[in-house]
Formats: sequence, C-alpha cells, structure tokens
Amino acid sequence: MEQRNPSNRFPLLANWVIPIILAILQTSYDRFIEILPWGISTVDGMVFGFLLGAFGLAIWFVVRYNSPDEKSFVMLFASHFAAATTLSFAWFYSASFVAKSIQSAPEYPLFLDKNTTSRIMLGFFFYFLLAAFFYLYIYYKSNREKLKREKVLQTQLREAVLRALKSQINPHFLFNSLNSIASLTMTNPEKAHEMVIALSDFMRYSLRKQHNELVTLEEEISHVRLYLQIEKIRFGNKMAFSFETDPECLACKIPTLLLQPLFENAVKYGVYEASETVEIRLRSFRQDDHVLLTVSNTYDPEAVPAKGEGIGLKNVKERLRLVYNSNNLMEIHDKEGRFEVRIFLPCPKTEN
Repeated sequence: MEQRNPSNRFPLLANWVIPIILAILQTSYDRFIEILPWGISTVDGMVFGFLLGAFGLAIWFVVRYNSPDEKSFVMLFASHFAAATTLSFAWFYSASFVAKSIQSAPEYPLFLDKNTTSRIMLGFFFYFLLAAFFYLYIYYKSNREKLKREKVLQTQLREAVLRALKSQINPHFLFNSLNSIASLTMTNPEKAHEMVIALSDFMRYSLRKQHNELVTLEEEISHVRLYLQIEKIRFGNKMAFSFETDPECLACKIPTLLLQPLFENAVKYGVYEASETVEIRLRSFRQDDHVLLTVSNTYDPEAVPAKGEGIGLKNVKERLRLVYNSNNLMEIHDKEGRFEVRIFLPCPKTEN
C-alpha cells in the first residue's frame, strides 16, 4: 500500500473539519439540551473538539502501519480496536482534565460523569470514521499512482516495440547495399563510389531520426529517393520509379522510415526476378482528414517469387497500429501483375 504523509492537505483537512463540526454540535447540545451555561458549553465543546483533532493525527500512523495487503482481517481489526480503545480513553480523560482546569463550575464534573460512556463511544466513532477515510484516501492515491505507472509502462512498451520494428528495417537494407557495393567494386568502381556516397547520406538520415519521430511526407519522400537511387545503381534499367504527390500532402506528418519497407518490398518481389523493367510508383492525395498513400509496382506473374516472410509489410502495419491506434490504415491489393499497398494516413487539414 502506498504510504502517505499526514501533512497532506486533504487528510489533514478532514482530520480537523470533522472535530470542529463535532465541537460545534457538542457546544449546541450542551447549551440547548443539557441547558448548560454558554461558558461551560463553549469550553466543553472546544476542548473536546480540539483534542479530538489532535488525537486524530495519531490515527494516520495506525492506518499507515496496518495495511490490508499485509495483514489478515482479524489482525487488522484487532490492531484498530486496540488503538481505538486507547485513543478514546486517552482523549476523554485528557480533555476532561483540561476542561476542568479551565473552569471550576461544580455541575461540570457531574455532567462529565453522566456522559462518560457516550463521549468514549464518540471517540470510537470518530476513530473508525477517520480511519476509513484515510484508507479510502490512500487507496485513491495508490490507484492513481498505479494508473500513472501503467501508462508509463505502456508508453515504454510501445516505444520498445517501435524501436524493435525499426531495427528490423535498417539492417536488412544495409546488408543488401554492402553486398552490392562489394560486387560493384570489382565490376564498376565508379558506381560503387556513387553508391557509397548515397548510402552514407541515407544512413545519416536514418540514424539521426528517432524511432517514434514524425517527419513531413516531403522529408520521407526525399529519403525514399535516396534509397531508390541506391537500388537504381544496382539494377540499372531493370527498375524505374516515379512520384505523383499532391502539394497539399507534403506537410503531413508521417512516422519516420515508414515508406522504405514498402519500396524494399517492391524491389525484392518485383525487381529481383523481373526480366523487363519494373515500374515503382508512389502517389499521394488528400481524402478529407486523411492522406491516401499508394506504393505500387509491376511484377512478372510468371517469375519464381523470392522467398521471404514479408516482414517489411508486417512492420509497417504494426507501426501504424502503434502510432495511430488503428488496424484499418493499410490495405494490400494484388491484381493483374501489379502489387499495391494503400495507407490511409490521418492528417487533419489544420496540420497543413
């Protein structure tokens, strides 16, 4: 159970508000029911009320060290009953002593003797009332802290998943590029040099961006162009690419490195086994509060498909789900020699 300092303003406020109310009620009872003089009534009510609040502070410490999570109900009840008995008797007799010391009216001791049982029972009532309030308050604060911790853990888990998904993207492309550079150093050193420079620019962008960072669609397209330029060096005329982008969409925010796996997929399953030029195309246009992105590529239906698990597309779909909390932002269409991925990217017009 979460432990709280009794100086917290809410428990402290309740600790004194209740005795003050009881003091006022006691004063009124003494004056109008017992028909005691105003002086006696006021002293009696204020002294008993003030000391009730002072003794109430001790209840906090009893509650603090008697957690329902750590003790059985029997032990918990026994601890509180013993504390309630001790505090009620200590409160009554100490308050009686102080009140008698302040005033010397002969009828007052008789009044106290007559009301001893009711006053002690009042102490019991106050004890259990305040203890219940403290438990409720601690439970409320503990539950709020728990919800905050759960929210932090969920955020950390979400970021860890995003980080893991991104880490699966970069090495795949990097290994392919390094293998291609190694091959080009033997056959075409100039192309290898050009590819090293392009790869350097590409990796600088990838490493600079955080895993959960949002960038503009314009930035992401520029990054994708670097990727395609690298692949173009590898495949030459076997690959062609084009971009059709609505200017209204360029300022839309998009998770960094979201598009690259789509183009990797197009290269791997479209260009690798193709005997003719494969066209890879990106299109974007606005649909109300969304931007529709389509990445499509032609492929040879007769070619033997490259082996793989399709992890790139799965990663993109999972990142969209984590970032936008929706499972309906990505569609895949495969028809008549053209493979197309559609992404419905939330992008309110106020962002543009």
